[in-house]
Amino acid sequence: MIKEAIRRYATETLGFDEARVTSPFLNEELDTYREAVRNREFGDMEYLERHLPFKEDPNLLLPGVKSAVVVIKNYKNTIEKRLNGDRKVARYAAGLDYHQLMSARLWRLSEYMKTILPEVNCYVGVDSRPIPERSLAIKAGIGFRGRNSMVIRPKLGSYFLIGVVLTTADLEPDGMFKGGCGTCRLCVDACPTAAISPDGKFSMTSCISYQTIEKKTPMSPDVLSKAEGWIFGCDICQEVCPFNHERVPFTDWSELMPEAGVGHRLPESEVRIPKKSALYRSKRRLLANIDTYNGLS
Repeated sequence: MIKEAIRRYATETLGFDEARVTSPFLNEELDTYREAVRNREFGDMEYLERHLPFKEDPNLLLPGVKSAVVVIKNYKNTIEKRLNGDRKVARYAAGLDYHQLMSARLWRLSEYMKTILPEVNCYVGVDSRPIPERSLAIKAGIGFRGRNSMVIRPKLGSYFLIGVVLTTADLEPDGMFKGGCGTCRLCVDACPTAAISPDGKFSMTSCISYQTIEKKTPMSPDVLSKAEGWIFGCDICQEVCPFNHERVPFTDWSELMPEAGVGHRLPESEVRIPKKSALYRSKRRLLANIDTYNGLS
């Protein structure tokens, strides 16, 4: 079976933790996204508006697209349930840049698909491309959307990266996953900027990750004082999530471990950001945020 061969290559050869298939076409799944664009709730992330047409019609990315192969990779890289201290870096950015790591393997997956289906075309990407990777992951049955807007997969939690291969191959779609957060609201109560509401509404511009990464201007001292030491990204809503328990295994990609990159905390002086780090594209704002942070000390 072709789909099973693709899944085995993705998981056994390339090392992804799961690979599932869904239709690339979304409708009501994009309603929240459309509302955010309509109300301009995305702050400095203007690219989200530019991405919308491609997410609504993936044929603009790949003419004749029929299927989406969705893969995930666990990036858990510390036994600490909650990181403490100052100048903290989100777990996904502690190692090397996942955009490069995931994309390289996604290209290999697409090339493999072409060896067994020579007539097909593919388009690959992670969240830096106009692909609705979280919505496709949920539709493919990778997991469910948590109250904190993260995709959660029981036994793996939410510390995982998502990649997508759009293809003209007509593959049988997998079913959706049944599950949810129930009455749990730990992430709602833990978020220091109230970015998560109990009804599932998520404020992008209030999120510490937006403030430390996407915002074009440095964080204000007031916002930074609420960030609980996070200087690039934020894991608070994931740290308190019961699905991210101690039994979730470490990643087996050494490139995602802290010793491969900048680690979980930046030094107090002589901050050096290597080009292969996910922090590099936000280097100037990051250094400005550090200066502001130091001024609060």
